[in-house]
Amino acid sequence: MKYKLIASDFDNTLYDEIALSPRALKAIAAYRAAGGKFCIATGRIFPAIRPYISQLGADDEVIACQGSAVYHAGTGEVIDRFALDHDTAVKAASYFEAKGDVCHAYDDAHFHVARENPLSKMYGEYCGLSPAVEGKLISDYIREMPFVNKVIGIVSEDTIDDKVLELRSLIGDRAEVTKSAPMFLEVTSLRAGKGNALVSLARHLSIPISETVAVGDNLNDLSMVEMAGLGCAVENAIPYLKERAGLVLPSVFDDGVATLIERILADEIK
Repeated sequence: MKYKLIASDFDNTLYDEIALSPRALKAIAAYRAAGGKFCIATGRIFPAIRPYISQLGADDEVIACQGSAVYHAGTGEVIDRFALDHDTAVKAASYFEAKGDVCHAYDDAHFHVARENPLSKMYGEYCGLSPAVEGKLISDYIREMPFVNKVIGIVSEDTIDDKVLELRSLIGDRAEVTKSAPMFLEVTSLRAGKGNALVSLARHLSIPISETVAVGDNLNDLSMVEMAGLGCAVENAIPYLKERAGLVLPSVFDDGVATLIERILADEIK
């Protein structure tokens, strides 16, 4: 078996927003039994992904919060962290606030919001978490946080591409600005990102990067798809990611990740 570590995005790559498929669970179990490491690489905060790791039957490592930290899934221990510097986090939050967009700041356990609002509530319900309401501007609250894993803005779909460019211009080379969903604009340290986190994890596990696989569906998966020994995209991925991937798999609805694992176990992918 050539590939010893698979890093898979979660939402819309492995998880179809309803359930994890029995076929995927069986394939992951078989891959782990063969000695492979299966890692979720997600934009979600660690507590929001931990229950699904249990469903996978895995107690391996997990890349969370957009590659800002690598955790041991069972204990929550931080293996590596790539925090966003406070000045850049404040600048990003201030940008969203000036635009009237909802803004979140993340640490390991919570996502912090200025006040209760429908978008944060909906996001929290989807993730199984309640927002930490701080009662002050997030750009002010960030200064009180020991570290900031990431800052996101929830913006309208028709403005997000323009805002990616605006925020990149504002921040310059001090952070990575990307989108993880049609309405989620994410800001992380340049040292973060799923690609850098994958390199860190592979080093931690003493696995050559050439023996890793990454699979995703959106722009925030690009760095790990390009960094891995084999970069894959599911069929429902954005066109740009599919163009950059070495292999395009069936969609999340057709068990693309399971197909990948089955082919790796059968030594059909060299």
